Parts: sequence; C-alpha cells; structure tokens
Amino acid sequence: MTIYPVVMPVSGDVQRLSGREKVEALSDCARQALQLSADKSGVVLGELRKDGDDVPLPFGEYHWSVSHKPKYVAAVVGRGRMGIDVEEIEPRKDRIYDYVASAEEWEIFGGKSWDTLYHCWTAKEAVVKSAGVGLAGLKSCRVQDVQDAGVSLSYEGRPYRVAQIRHDGHIVSVLSNDHVVEWVLLEDPATSESGLPLTQVT
Repeated sequence: MTIYPVVMPVSGDVQRLSGREKVEALSDCARQALQLSADKSGVVLGELRKDGDDVPLPFGEYHWSVSHKPKYVAAVVGRGRMGIDVEEIEPRKDRIYDYVASAEEWEIFGGKSWDTLYHCWTAKEAVVKSAGVGLAGLKSCRVQDVQDAGVSLSYEGRPYRVAQIRHDGHIVSVLSNDHVVEWVLLEDPATSESGLPLTQVT
C-alpha cells in the first residue's frame, strides 16, 4: 500500500497565537493535514479518538498519526500502525545527544551534529508513536542502519523502517515498513483540495 504523509506549513496567524489557543489551532492544522492524507489514499476518515494515554485509536483497519510544531504540521493515515514526527533543526543543549542515542548509534550516523540529532530523534519518535508509547521508549529503540532516505531501527526485538525527508529546515520521519511512501509537501496552508499547490516527492 502507498501512504501519503502530508507536511503542511502553519499560517502566520496561527504562529502568532499563544497558550492553549495555539495548541488547539495547531491540532486543527494537523487534522487538516490528516484529512488530505486520507483523501490522497482514498480513505474516509472515521471518528478520530485517543485512548487514556493520548494514543490515537484506529478506525477499522486504518491507523493515523499527527505531529505539530510551530511552523509545520505533519500527518499520515494508512493500514497498520502509523507514526510520524516533524522537528525543526535547531541547536539545543549538548546533553540531549546522550538522551536520544548511544555512542554506538552516533557512530552509525557518522557522528554527532544537529542534523544527525534530528534524523535520529524523529526516526525513533515515529517508531515509538507507532508502538503507542511516549518518549520514554526512545532508549529502547535502537538504530541499526542509516541510508539516504531513511533509517532502519529495532524496538522490542522487532525491525522497523522509517522514511525521512528534509524540508525547509525541518526533518520529517514516517514509519514506512513495507509501504511505498509518497511525500505530499504543501506550499500554502490557506489552499483547499480544489486548488492545492503541492510538491509530491516519491
């Protein structure tokens, strides 16, 4: 099956909000991106519910995942467990490297840099989201190999494959496993499906 992860910019109006109002607006943006992913897949979205741990619940055979940051949101729907994460590449405190991965994993990435940090972080986040666990699962998720367009990982003895893309200073990762991934990058958050200016990357 082909999945269509959608990456959508957040409008300036939403970026200027703060507090709960901003969180709710970003969540709405992510749901819009999810609707576009469903439309591209020919899937009718069911009721979007979460369990007591805030983990998205599937509707029928379809699973969904969303991620939002101040400038971009990302979303995907498909058969089987889904996980997606978007992060802006920006410096943080150096101790985050040890939190995200081991020395052996950084060797697989070719060393530590802010770029490799976000490649690693978002890949692991996509996996643990698909497994229904939070950031506490990062340490149990291990990088096995790194390729041009993605990362192979293991979590609780199972192999996972994550596809990645770099877009406008952000890294986006989506659990791919056996799916074909066709990225959908929106250029304007204000457009509708009827006149959608998209860049589709395979």
